[in-house]
Amino acid sequence: MKKIGYMDGTDSFLLTKLAAAGVETVPLGNGFDNAGRYIGYLNPSDGVEAVVGYFHKFLPLKGSNVCASDLLKPCAIHNIPVFVLVPKEDAERAKKIMGECGPNVKSVDPGEVADELMKLIE
Repeated sequence: MKKIGYMDGTDSFLLTKLAAAGVETVPLGNGFDNAGRYIGYLNPSDGVEAVVGYFHKFLPLKGSNVCASDLLKPCAIHNIPVFVLVPKEDAERAKKIMGECGPNVKSVDPGEVADELMKLIE
């Protein structure tokens, strides 16, 4: 069974669609929201094949000693695709704000993420 990690606030319709396709969904947290397993601790034994979440969930609070690339480092190291949900018109600004997080991180419009994830799990 495929396993997708999701950040708190991810659309429940998307998660239901994934579950109906036989995908296990695993809650993840950013260390500030107290939701799910801390994304900074992901490793291959977790079996997470991709991560999905809204843009703001990958941004640590100002004054924090981590940045988006630090938060997503385990995903880069273990080649776990990350789908950052951000409207198309805001994608370039979001990428600048997040900085370089690795080739495994992709901005996806919320209306297109289901198709992107389904391609990955098929």
